[in-house]
Amino acid sequence: MSSTATETELSTITHHSKGDDGDQQIAPAVEVEAIGAVPNLGGPAAVSSEPVAPSKARAAALMATLSCVSFLNTFSSGTLTVALPAIAAELQLPNNLLLWPASVYALALSCTLLLLGAVADVVGNRPIFLTGTLLYTAWTLAVSLAQTGNQLIVFRALQGISMSFCMPAAVSTITTSFPSGKTRNIGFAVFGGGSPLGFAVGLVLGGVLVQVSDWRTAYYLATGVSGATFILAWFTMPKTTAVPNVRHRLLHEFDWVGVVSASVSLALLSYIFAEITYSGSVMKEPYNIVLLIIAVLLIPFFVFWVSRQERLGRPAILPNSVWRKGAFTTVCITVFLVWSWFNAFGYWATLFFQITQGLDALQAALRFLPLVIVGILTNMVAGLIMDRVSAGSLVLIGGLLSAVSPLLFAIQDPNWIYWAAGFPSMCLSVISTDLLFNISNLVITSSFPSKDQALAGGVFNTVTQLGNSIGPAITAIIASAVTEAEASKPGADQSYATLKGYRAAFWTCFAAAVVSAGISAVGLRKVGKVGMKKDV
Repeated sequence: MSSTATETELSTITHHSKGDDGDQQIAPAVEVEAIGAVPNLGGPAAVSSEPVAPSKARAAALMATLSCVSFLNTFSSGTLTVALPAIAAELQLPNNLLLWPASVYALALSCTLLLLGAVADVVGNRPIFLTGTLLYTAWTLAVSLAQTGNQLIVFRALQGISMSFCMPAAVSTITTSFPSGKTRNIGFAVFGGGSPLGFAVGLVLGGVLVQVSDWRTAYYLATGVSGATFILAWFTMPKTTAVPNVRHRLLHEFDWVGVVSASVSLALLSYIFAEITYSGSVMKEPYNIVLLIIAVLLIPFFVFWVSRQERLGRPAILPNSVWRKGAFTTVCITVFLVWSWFNAFGYWATLFFQITQGLDALQAALRFLPLVIVGILTNMVAGLIMDRVSAGSLVLIGGLLSAVSPLLFAIQDPNWIYWAAGFPSMCLSVISTDLLFNISNLVITSSFPSKDQALAGGVFNTVTQLGNSIGPAITAIIASAVTEAEASKPGADQSYATLKGYRAAFWTCFAAAVVSAGISAVGLRKVGKVGMKKDV
C-alpha cells in the first residue's frame, strides 16, 4: 500500500480514507539536465561515484528511521478511519466539514512536495528531514489537543506540510546512502512496508482506543512515535556537508516561478477533485469554476516556463526534456493510473461494505486487514526479486493480478459472503501498487542527477497524490450518473440504483487497471531489471 493511498479510504469509511549527504553520491542510470539548477548544456554529464555501503547495523537503523516516517504517514489515516465519528461528535464538526480532517492532509501534502523536495536538494536531506519530524511531532500533539473542528482541520493541514519535508528527503536518503543493488532495493521495500503497517496499527488501535479510552490517546501515542523518530533520525541520518551560499542559491539559483505555479495548480486541482468526489454539485458554484480555470491555465504556463528556462540555461524545476525518457514517462503514467484506480477502489469498497451490506465503520475497516498484510509481504518480496526479474514483467503480472479485485466487486452479489469475493479482492488489490512503489522509485530516481534525488522523491509522491485525487472524483461522477439514470426509471428501487452506480465505478477501476498494465508492459519492455548493482 502506498504511503498516500489510504487518505481517501479513511474518508470514505466515515462518509458512509541535499545538498548532497556528505560524500555519498550515486551514479544515475539515466543522466538528464539538472533539475532546479542550470542544466549541463556542454559535453557529457559528469558521473558521480556509487555511495559506500554503510555497516549492516547502521543500514538497519537508517532503514528503521525512514520506515517510521511512512508508518506515521498512514497511522493517522488508520486512526481517523474508525475515530472520525467520535471526533466529529466531540468537536461538533458540521457535516460539510466532516471529510476535511482527512482531505486537507492530502491537499497540504500534495502542494508542497515539489517545493520541499527541491529545497532538500539545496539545503541537504538531514536538516530537512529533522525539521519535518520535529514539526510533525508538534502538530500531531496539537491534533490530540484540538478543541474545535476548525482547529483540527488546521492542525491536520500542518501535519501534511510537515510530512512533505520528510517524504522526498527519505527517498533521496535511500538513493544517496545505499549503493545500487540488493541493499537499495531492500531500503525502498522497508520504506514502503511502513505504510501498510502504519495503517493497520492505526486502524486496529484506533478502534480499540475509541471503545476503551478516547481518540486523543491514539494521537498521543503517535506524538511519542514521531518524537522517537526525530531522536532516531538525529543519530542515524547521514551528515550533510555544509553548503556554501545557501541563501544565494535559494534566491537566485532556484526556479521559484516553476515551483509556485506547479504547486498552486496541484493544490487547486486536489481541492476541486476532493470536492467533486463527495458532491458533484459543487461545480455549480462560481468560485469553484474560477479555481478550476486557474488550475488548468497554470499547466500550459508551467510547460512554457520550464521550456523557456531550459532553453536559456536557467534553473528549471522539472525540465520538459525529462519526459523524453521513455521509462520515466511510462512509470509516471502508470503510477498515476494505478493510484487512481486503487484509491477509488478503496473508496467504493468501503461504501459497498457499509451502504450495501450494512456493516458499521469498524467492521468495514477490519475487512481491509488482508490488504495490509499482503502489502507488507509484497514489499518484502519486491526487495528480493527486483534485480532478478524484469521491471516490465513484474508490473504487468502485478497489474493483471490486481485488476481482478475491482472485477470481483463489479460482479459480486451483495449476499455473497466476504470470503467469496471481498477477501480475494483485498488480497490482490495491493500487489500492483506495492510492486510499482518499489520499481517506480528506482526508475524515477535513476532519471534524475544525484544532486536532485529529493526532487525525484517529490515527483513520485506528487504523481501519486494527483492520482489519489482524480481517481475517486472521476468514478464518483460516473457512479452518480449511472445511479441517477437507474433511479429515474418508473418503479426503480433506490438501493439497486445505488448498487448499479457502485458497479459502474468498479468497472471503471477495472478498465484503468487493465490500461495501466498494458502501458507498463509496452513502455517498460526494454528497461530490463531494475535495482541491479552498478559497476563503478
